[in-house]
Amino acid sequence: MKDYYSLLGIKPDATKAEIKKNYRVLATKFHPDKNTDHDAASKFIAITEAYDILSNKKGRIKYDQMRWEMLKRKQDSQDSFIVVEPPRESQRTRRNKAQQKRSVRYHQATSQMGKLWKIIIESFIITGRYLTHLLGIIIFSVILKSAVGQLAEVFDQGIGRGLGICVFVVALVYVLFKISINIFQEFKLDVEAFTVFYRQPRRTLGLLSGFLFFCFLVLLGYILKAY
Repeated sequence: MKDYYSLLGIKPDATKAEIKKNYRVLATKFHPDKNTDHDAASKFIAITEAYDILSNKKGRIKYDQMRWEMLKRKQDSQDSFIVVEPPRESQRTRRNKAQQKRSVRYHQATSQMGKLWKIIIESFIITGRYLTHLLGIIIFSVILKSAVGQLAEVFDQGIGRGLGICVFVVALVYVLFKISINIFQEFKLDVEAFTVFYRQPRRTLGLLSGFLFFCFLVLLGYILKAY
């Protein structure tokens, strides 16, 4: 069982802010701009896995319980053979491992055109993960626009109905905000891993992925508007 706290260089009682701070420091340390070690990618996957578990409230509680049980059993009997089920790999870890495998083919490519094509394909894979999120944003935005446009008419029909629509509008804004924050945080981690495995400047890959992200958003909006 991996010791996620040791991987991030923190204590078991570390705050969420400390976890995030140490992860950022280590992620920067293993970035290709500062680390040419061939094992940097594997180390990056390990610290990202640790961060993914410990930064999630439910994941951390489950991990802490498993860690406590392991330490207790070890203390009770040093000679016994103990089997502790490891935490299930998170989606982020599976993504990083798959991306690392694809990056091997990128580094093995001999032509610059071949390398460029693999980078474009990887950008499409990353942005494609957020199609459902983008579709949700567009649909909720359309509903929000319609609800706001009907506010005056609904208030004429009664204050109770008007207040109900106001609550509905606030709920929609909150949902849109949460989806947007989630997309931003996950996309940032995706680009960070992209730069580590492909050993390219973060700015370049971020702009490319961001451009494709924007294109997907415009395309989905156009399709939804057409229907």
